[in-house]
Amino acid sequence: LGEVPEEWKPKRLRFCIKVNPEKSEIAHLDKSTEVSFVPMENIGTDGNISLEKTQTLEQVWQGYTYFRDNDVVVAKITPCYENGKGALSQNLVNGIGFGTTEIHVLRGGKSLDSQFLFYLTKSTRFRSLGISQMTGVAGQQRVPGDFIKDYRTGIPPLTEQQAIAQFLDRETAKIDTLVTKTRISIDKLKEYRTALISAAVTGKIDIRENLTPSPN
Repeated sequence: LGEVPEEWKPKRLRFCIKVNPEKSEIAHLDKSTEVSFVPMENIGTDGNISLEKTQTLEQVWQGYTYFRDNDVVVAKITPCYENGKGALSQNLVNGIGFGTTEIHVLRGGKSLDSQFLFYLTKSTRFRSLGISQMTGVAGQQRVPGDFIKDYRTGIPPLTEQQAIAQFLDRETAKIDTLVTKTRISIDKLKEYRTALISAAVTGKIDIRENLTPSPN
């Protein structure tokens, strides 16, 4: 684990979160209840989840993974895990989601802020150690649930967790804005490059004054 601040308590996650909670906790709901449906392609590498799809509980009860608002979802299969797919679930229809079986669901307890937990799962250390623990045949390797349960890290006091999460919200939003602006600039430069080539080869711009005389 290395050095951590003195007031941070080194713990294994199994003592402060629940991994892959049972859907039996919502068994009392009517099976016609509408919920969010999240296939793997709707989970981003940037922490976002696309929530345009819905299903009824009856349609997803068998064969899909259950989660709810404020749960952290982490892709467990290669290459989605390595690519950083994962998110903090929010604004689910009726507060409930079902999705791909290729995710682990992490639920923070009273001592672990959900947003802090999400950022923890995005850290290089968490991802790299998870890769080293993958099991299965090539192309179908997965991070086991026990890796997450046994993952050892320093846990700050709750108020400090919340402060860290708020800081990361602000700073990563700034970075995301810069990334978007840079991508827009790159796209415009690519368009200009294509237009320049097209104009030159069709005679729409006169470049004769820039020609170098041929040697005699």
